[in-house]
Amino acid sequence: MSFKIGFAVLSHNEPEQLLRLIRSLNAMFADPPIVCHHDFSKCSLDEAVFPSNVRFVRPHFVTSWGHINVPLAALSAFGLLRAYAQPDWFVLLSGSDYPVRQADAIITELSNSDYDVYLDHREILYRAIPPGQTGQDFGFGRPDWIRLAYDRYFAVPLFWWPRLSKTLLLSGAFPLQKKYVFLRNPSILRWIQSDRPARIYGGDFWFQANQTAIGRLLNDPSLPGLVRYYSRRRNVDESLLHTALCNQPDLRICKDHKRYEDWSSDGKHPKWLEASDVPKILASGAHFARKFRPDGIVQDFIDQTVLGIRGKGLSRRGHLQRSA
Repeated sequence: MSFKIGFAVLSHNEPEQLLRLIRSLNAMFADPPIVCHHDFSKCSLDEAVFPSNVRFVRPHFVTSWGHINVPLAALSAFGLLRAYAQPDWFVLLSGSDYPVRQADAIITELSNSDYDVYLDHREILYRAIPPGQTGQDFGFGRPDWIRLAYDRYFAVPLFWWPRLSKTLLLSGAFPLQKKYVFLRNPSILRWIQSDRPARIYGGDFWFQANQTAIGRLLNDPSLPGLVRYYSRRRNVDESLLHTALCNQPDLRICKDHKRYEDWSSDGKHPKWLEASDVPKILASGAHFARKFRPDGIVQDFIDQTVLGIRGKGLSRRGHLQRSA
């Protein structure tokens, strides 16, 4: 039997960029099974112009940054992908991702892998860096993010007071922001949070997993309880699925999620990638990278110099979008 990779793609804007990504995946992987969860409330698109191997999740979730509907959208895409294609591996992508390694190399690595999941993750602990933490300077590896994640997924906000923000002031926005005071003591929290999972994990949202791990995720009897708990938390896309997968003791999970991102700007999102970043991307061993601008200039460069595919981009923009 041939080895099959399926793709679950989440999008909410830029339908031309989404089509460009799908055409490239088709060229590389010979029309693989692809399921797209597109938030039609944010941006309409014409499904008819997409290739026949692409299916769209209906009805869609209304998504927003950090909202619980983002991981729920991923689960719905995984479920549809498993139902109609049953791939050996499931790859979760955003519409602004792009492949940066040839298909043969990706297939060889996944088909011979000793792992079930490639997921950036670490346990979220109180006032402690998790064992085995890499000590990255940016992104999800930095100690500041561990402390932030504890407040997001454990702590209980008690009250807030207005604080002057220099960043907001310089941007011309309303300069005051809410400064929260949290209850963080683990002993007290354990007493008042009876539905909280014993161990919570977090990291970058985008990952890939084999059929065993996705089956475990979709069939996990504790998942509804996790969803209820996380529905009261913030930025749950960076923790819910991590906690569900990492609490499965027999799953073999690699911390390298095979994604290249540049968090050196230390902001809420990775920086836009340029052609000058390609040598670093290739050296990383990543399968995919993000984020790419919708204009496709860097993707064209990657097609020609890395992937060996040409002419898969759109010749014009704007013809996919319908008026709402």
